[in-house]
Amino acid sequence: MTSQNETPFDESIRLAATRGRGWLATVGSIVGVGGTLVCSLSMVAVSVGLFVAGGATALQGGMAGMDSMDQGGPEAGVPQAPGWLDVILRFGPEILIVSLLLVAASVALRRPVAVLPAIGGGLVLYVGMYVQPGMALMYGAIVVGTVLLIGAYVASLRSARRDR
Repeated sequence: MTSQNETPFDESIRLAATRGRGWLATVGSIVGVGGTLVCSLSMVAVSVGLFVAGGATALQGGMAGMDSMDQGGPEAGVPQAPGWLDVILRFGPEILIVSLLLVAASVALRRPVAVLPAIGGGLVLYVGMYVQPGMALMYGAIVVGTVLLIGAYVASLRSARRDR
């Protein structure tokens, strides 16, 4: 084989790998951002009273107090949260971490430098939602963290378009 015969084959393999990586990055970003938004919006919905989950614990102690929610059965006369919301709240930290890792990996596949704002946004989201107890800080952290994540994703897309 000559080098002229190998070049089209090598080029097609490179293009296939690039397309596969782009597809993987897109799916990871969609799933990651979706999981992040589901966690964030469920925390906000509970804290503003759209659903009853954790009762006064969620409102008094902030989202950091969600771990101390009563895990027992339903009490008489006390409305309970829907099952899907209970699962999201119970496994929220794990869902958020996996979602953030997906977004960071997806951004890194396209543009490694843009992963820094994604990691920063993830840290802001996690600390704001699960570590600190203040509701106002939680709302601010959700906004700032989500903007950083989406900004990193958009930056990774812009870089991919310029390279073509």
